Amino acid sequence: MTTAQPATPRYTLGVNINLHDSSAALLRDGVLIRLVEQEKVGRRKHALGQPPALAIQQCLAAESVSPGDLAAVAIGWDHRGSRFGQSRRFTPDGLRRMLFPDQPDLAMPPVTWVPHHLAHAASAYYPCPADPVAIIVIDGAGETQCSTIARGHGGAIEILREWPIAQSLGFFYAAASRWAGLSEWGAGKLMGLAAYGRPRGGLPLHRRPDGYELVVAGAPGDADDPGRRRPLLGFDPVYERLLYATFGCHYPYAERRGEEAIAYADFAATVQDALEEAVLGLAEQARRLVDSPVLVLAGGVGMNCSMVGRLVRSGLYDRVYVPPVPSDVGVSVGAALFEAERAGVRQQTRFDHAYWSLDVSADQAAAAAAGAGLVSRPLPEPELARQAAAALSAGQVVAWARGRGEIGQRALGARSILADPRDRRNHERLNLIKGREMWRPVAPSVLAEHLDEVMATPVGQPARFMLAAGVLRPELRARMPAVTHVDGSARPQEVVRDTNPAYWTLIEEFRQRTGVPAVVNTSFNLAGEPIVNTAGEAVETFVRAKDIDLLVLADRLVARGESDLPATAEAT
Repeated sequence: MTTAQPATPRYTLGVNINLHDSSAALLRDGVLIRLVEQEKVGRRKHALGQPPALAIQQCLAAESVSPGDLAAVAIGWDHRGSRFGQSRRFTPDGLRRMLFPDQPDLAMPPVTWVPHHLAHAASAYYPCPADPVAIIVIDGAGETQCSTIARGHGGAIEILREWPIAQSLGFFYAAASRWAGLSEWGAGKLMGLAAYGRPRGGLPLHRRPDGYELVVAGAPGDADDPGRRRPLLGFDPVYERLLYATFGCHYPYAERRGEEAIAYADFAATVQDALEEAVLGLAEQARRLVDSPVLVLAGGVGMNCSMVGRLVRSGLYDRVYVPPVPSDVGVSVGAALFEAERAGVRQQTRFDHAYWSLDVSADQAAAAAAGAGLVSRPLPEPELARQAAAALSAGQVVAWARGRGEIGQRALGARSILADPRDRRNHERLNLIKGREMWRPVAPSVLAEHLDEVMATPVGQPARFMLAAGVLRPELRARMPAVTHVDGSARPQEVVRDTNPAYWTLIEEFRQRTGVPAVVNTSFNLAGEPIVNTAGEAVETFVRAKDIDLLVLADRLVARGESDLPATAEAT
């Protein structure tokens, strides 16, 4: 009698090798098992100019997979026809040196080139628990397009309509951010600033019955200059100058050079309103083209939580679904899922949570704390949550780094800095700790069972990943002033017990002490730095950020001195 041997797993590696936000995603038999962002292992914000070599290395090592085990490598851009792709970098040997620099003898696995917007669409469609769906992708630029409407049905993605790069909503918003002195990477800042102003109209972006139109005199179309269709870093400088000329006609604004940012609140509100109207136009067109009550959204513009919240509230769709990484980070997993589907091995991957990155172990936590000369105490799970909740309710700021890290730009209770939402001063305190502008909001993590008690307007599935803003109930604004934005809104994270039981237990302990089912949650990093990833980075940031009172690291409570620890056991 012979015993059947288990089938050899089929590993697919998806990568984003654009000029920013590179990443690596690993699938086993069509199911996502890891996603690692280059910026978090390379420690350069947005991984500007960095290929995802370190991300790939960490991704494979975490699962004990060697490059030779890979059945395919899927790339979330089709660079081959662009000027950017006309180089030795994209030959098999060039790709091997870019992606696997420590493997000189590796025979490059088969490569699948997945068009950028198709990879974005796949990252949202395949994990969505609905079929068929309407798909919208909105970003700066793909190979030749900036906005796409598609249909997802039966595992196939059908592109229905595309807008050329000269109509880029992503470039428009990035240029506006730079015009307001917040840099092309300051889209989140511009969105936060918008709440302080009122829209005035007069911008060249208009909602239309068939979607939207961005009217910029002199902007080259694809037919006028095919070479301008290549993927770009941030946004096109020629296009930026044309937008600048338009913004300069928008009384009373000139390009910000020394003024306080708050002086541009009305401008920010005008830009935000124009974006939201344009996206609603896209959503209406997608509703006409695809007979489905479910919309999935991807692309970097999907990070705009005010826009997503308005889309959820519009009632155009019964459900709006956004993956945890709608940005370019997500095209690695989208490309991998597309390749798995093409190979006939796709199984159901669900984005019920965002914890797909690297882990922090108890041993790593103990070594990092001891190496920095800090005191720490291992505590069993219920006691650790109780001690952290007690510290928060007593007014302390607690850093929290436990388990596998989140993917994406939002801290979701794995690499977070936490505080009591009842004290308005904690808003300013956290912004001071992180070196952020005082007008930027911080967000609440809310127990899923109590989300409707907190929010007056629906936020839907995107709240799982802190990707939709809504209006707080008036009585909660008074009880949670630290997370209430100037317009009465908040960007909540819905915390589900099954997906992060440790974080859920902490907030439940806090609720039992205070009656408030939420804590303040902001990302565990300082200005200009990626979110912490390892135990060593968590400790190093804690040491530098003197106003963080305690650190919960894996199974340990960490403090600067023995007197800072609760007197329930001896420190180690």
